[in-house]
Amino acid sequence: MRATIITALLGAMLLLGACGTTVHMTGTWKAPETPPGGYHDMLVAAVTSNTGAQQVVESKMVEALQKRGVVAGRGLDIFPPKFNPKEDADKEAAAKKIRDAGYTAVLTVSLVNRESQTRYVPGTMSYAPYPAYGWYGRFWGYYGYMYGAAYSPGYYTTDKTYFLESNLYDLSQDGKLIWSGQSETYNPNSLESFAKSFAAQVTASLNSAGLLKK
Repeated sequence: MRATIITALLGAMLLLGACGTTVHMTGTWKAPETPPGGYHDMLVAAVTSNTGAQQVVESKMVEALQKRGVVAGRGLDIFPPKFNPKEDADKEAAAKKIRDAGYTAVLTVSLVNRESQTRYVPGTMSYAPYPAYGWYGRFWGYYGYMYGAAYSPGYYTTDKTYFLESNLYDLSQDGKLIWSGQSETYNPNSLESFAKSFAAQVTASLNSAGLLKK
């Protein structure tokens, strides 16, 4: 019986591990006037100093856009490591690269807030009264089983919620804001899992708004 319980627990753990991160779009805004047909050439720029996170987020977003027929590229390939947007020389050099690549829009991604909350998870043990299990009805049977039974002690865990903002800018209109979307992510399993789910949600929202041109 214990082997059955352990097998069931392992199955549940594997199922949870296979689940991806869930991203919810909490709100979107679209400019009253947008180009008919949307945008076909788009640069994705994650606004962060974490190069590793930038690479994963931008790559997943580019993949999601390309699946919808959009020509997309990463900001990591345009902006150098020490790029300073406050320096005119850096901006001019980056703007030239963007023009030469043929991008007509830029999609930015940035983390706007993060909330953490600590909670207590109580310990657990499987329970089934007599006569479900024969060992339960006799002292030595009960004592012998429970003596070696596995008990999962309680523990404290910290839940994290991330709020991100995505903005789409039209480069042909002097960088005018065309669309903005806010999203919420609760306890992401991993950066890779989050980036994939986030990219899927944002591109689907852009497509629904008629802003992706194949």
